[in-house]
Amino acid sequence: MSTQSVSFQNDIMPLFNQYKANMIWRFDITNYEVVKDNAQMIYDRISNQGDSGYMPPPPFDPFTPQQIAMFKAWMDEGFPP
Repeated sequence: MSTQSVSFQNDIMPLFNQYKANMIWRFDITNYEVVKDNAQMIYDRISNQGDSGYMPPPPFDPFTPQQIAMFKAWMDEGFPP
């Protein structure tokens, strides 16, 4: 991951967009406001720390450590759009 800021449009949305056609979600995970409002829960699930399921669910591969770190950096940087 570079030292440049992580943005929702360029970095975070593409992580989830690849699953959009293949998953049923409780909310639109490609919508900035929705992801921002649910960021901690999403982070817990993608990092396998949540107790209510993992994202993405099987049979999809889990996010890589780099992808999880990028999502956390996005949160830590104040959710840049």
